[in-house]
Amino acid sequence: MAALSEVPGAVYAVGDVQGCRDALERLLDAVGFEPAQDRLYLAGDLVNRGPDSAGVMRRLWDLREQVAFVLGNHDLYALSRWAGIVPAKKSDTLGPLLAEKDVDVWMDWLRQAPLLRELPEAPWLLVHAAIHPDWSPATALGHAQEVERALQGRQWRRFLQALWEAPAPERWQDCRDEMDAQRFRVAVFTRARRVRPDGRFFWPSKAPPDADYLPWHQLFRERQPEVAVVCGHWATQGLLQEPRLLALDSGCVWGRQLSAARIAPLPITIVQVACPAYARPETAD
Repeated sequence: MAALSEVPGAVYAVGDVQGCRDALERLLDAVGFEPAQDRLYLAGDLVNRGPDSAGVMRRLWDLREQVAFVLGNHDLYALSRWAGIVPAKKSDTLGPLLAEKDVDVWMDWLRQAPLLRELPEAPWLLVHAAIHPDWSPATALGHAQEVERALQGRQWRRFLQALWEAPAPERWQDCRDEMDAQRFRVAVFTRARRVRPDGRFFWPSKAPPDADYLPWHQLFRERQPEVAVVCGHWATQGLLQEPRLLALDSGCVWGRQLSAARIAPLPITIVQVACPAYARPETAD
């Protein structure tokens, strides 16, 4: 991924775009984004479910010197579709993107992205879904780099295929081999929402029956009190701005809002634009 511009300006983080090109354009207009000096961080799920994933990727590619992002679960699914590893799901809207003449360039760019990013605007970490409450920043970055090496390596198609062949273990201690460990890492960074104090995650998107499962960020902030996180993924939770937490998935593709947070210069400022509905909440993942 190209290095971000070093020219000082405003720094924005944006929640799940999911193929909503029009909403992204209106949000950039609303914050007064200046490509010559501003920076834009996206919390994953750039594509799918919305109407114009190709338009989103084209726009971000044009801004690539000012843009950085992490991978979300829909981005990994899009990579798997591009590679011919998985069939289209019923809610898939990726057909026009995969038919674009520039799709190989865009998807290879996507494949080079990390799952966890340490922002220069310390102490922020950028992730799509979650960070394990027991992982320090250094430990979490190490786990993310294991996945990144596999995605960026020569056997990346085989790696993606193996991700789909078995479910992720619910606890790190239950990983039997390196592929189990990779599935667990990917699930934490791109799909997690709730976890128990003993480190057992609940992977399905429906609400767990066990009250012992807590929002991951509640335990993370208790155990990693110096770390601040920008994330997306949890639209049913909605926008959260709390000490050391910016959860920015506010359900754009469901007809709610697309959210941006200006994280520099301080104070943090939230800007939202309204979005038309393109997906049903019951299909959320």
